[in-house]
Amino acid sequence: MKILFVCTGNTCRSPMAQAILQEKIDKEGLTDFEADSAGIFCGYGEPMSGHTAQIIDDMGLFFTHTSQPVTPNLLSNCDMVVTMTKEHKNMLVGHVEESKLFSFDELTGNGDIADPYGGDSADYLAVEMQLRRGMDAVVAKAKSLLEMQ
Repeated sequence: MKILFVCTGNTCRSPMAQAILQEKIDKEGLTDFEADSAGIFCGYGEPMSGHTAQIIDDMGLFFTHTSQPVTPNLLSNCDMVVTMTKEHKNMLVGHVEESKLFSFDELTGNGDIADPYGGDSADYLAVEMQLRRGMDAVVAKAKSLLEMQ
């Protein structure tokens, strides 16, 4: 089950979501799961924001990341796409099977993930907490999709 997290620039929210899921995969032995991330409006090779990198480093994960744009190949090679906002989801409608396209809020009821870009560490920590609170719901939906395959 490959889950692709999507945000705008692939330097803040989606790599953080990817790292949080990777941490969950490692701790819970979810060997059928794989996490990736991409951005709707980005190029290749931009580093994570400093605040995102610090949060991931504090998690104790070995995690390297540079940005990558959403491409048809990425979309076709994943089993589930989770966007950080409803707007991101709307932008991908028609480019990916709707049965595997979800906004974070749709899965969790925790609202859209606000873009912390340009904010302070508190803004990034708020994103981390929101992602952590919702990741069980993301995994539960992925497991249900896996069972239907």
